Amino acid sequence: MKNKVSLIIAGLFVLSLVGISFFGGPITYIFFFSVILVPLLSYIYIMCVIHSVKIYQRTDGRDMVCGTPSDFYITLQNEGWFSFSSLRISFFSSFSGISEIDDGVEYELPPHFSIVKKTKLLCRYRGTYCVGIKQIVVKDYLGLFSVTYKIKEPLSVIVAPAIVHLSKLEGKEIMSDADRDNMLKKTEPDIPVREYVNGDDIRFLNWKASAVMQKYMVRERKGEEKSGVAIIMDSGRYSSSEEIYLPMENTVMEHSLALTLYYVENNIPSDVIYKADHVVNTPVHDMGGFETLYSQMCDFSYQKDYDMCLFGDELRDRGGLFGYRMLIFVVSKLNDQIYDAINEINTDRVPVRIYVACDDTAKEDLKMPDARMEVIVIGSDDGSKEGA
Repeated sequence: MKNKVSLIIAGLFVLSLVGISFFGGPITYIFFFSVILVPLLSYIYIMCVIHSVKIYQRTDGRDMVCGTPSDFYITLQNEGWFSFSSLRISFFSSFSGISEIDDGVEYELPPHFSIVKKTKLLCRYRGTYCVGIKQIVVKDYLGLFSVTYKIKEPLSVIVAPAIVHLSKLEGKEIMSDADRDNMLKKTEPDIPVREYVNGDDIRFLNWKASAVMQKYMVRERKGEEKSGVAIIMDSGRYSSSEEIYLPMENTVMEHSLALTLYYVENNIPSDVIYKADHVVNTPVHDMGGFETLYSQMCDFSYQKDYDMCLFGDELRDRGGLFGYRMLIFVVSKLNDQIYDAINEINTDRVPVRIYVACDDTAKEDLKMPDARMEVIVIGSDDGSKEGA
């Protein structure tokens, strides 16, 4: 239709030029300027529509939960004095979805008339990003032109991570039922050290202090209860593109929470360790601890400066991680530097499990770890997950 109208206008324009060239006179000039004015008036009309149309959109709340549909309201309102012949809206679709509304539909709005639609908004990833209407496309009455106008103030939402229940874990069990009932066997070494004496547990040797003092030095210990496992969450942002970092960060955080919840439900206390402005160590021994952790994750923001290698160096300089039955890493990437950092952090040389947020196609590129480590690729479509 658009091409047909354009051809007609072009033909009339050529005809008007022929009339001026061979005949002249006021009628031919009126015809010529009329043809010239049609595209100009069409464009002016589109600008008037953009100026007069008002778009309102809202959710029941700015805070949303990943994977949980929320009520979403859209209002298209004509505040002008003439009808809008063709108005089409398009949505942000990379990270969210709108149900029951086709962004290919063209709307007509009489003067001072509004269209109100209630639908559902589903956000696919945790984080802060724009949802809802991204832009509008306006066409003139004749269909000669269409102008795309981006919304100046798009709707931004804060999406909290989903709570996922894991029905099972891949890999070996880390504790027996007897171990779960008695978690006082482990004690936590302090940073102060003393000279080694016969009978000291060699697992508490401080190799860095021993090298400096040129004699064996062991860490002092205090009789505090220590958790069974440590879950170390990668806090780094490794891309500037939302399309890349949002799915990856969502997988890392979602799986870290899912692991923590799994251990709580199986009476295995854990410490969740991650990098923020400082090293954060959140003990999760019961559902109260999990709720505290979840609240922290809702407010957490990944940063480039929280790179896993840098975080590993900081943990190593603090003396590493000791007193745990297992170290569990949930990371966005895995390379030789991260393997080395994990080995240096693992002071007690306990088993290590590494969950990597990558595609199955990238699994073959992962370096095979030593016998103490196992690597598991995670993704959002893991069949062992059950939504909360």
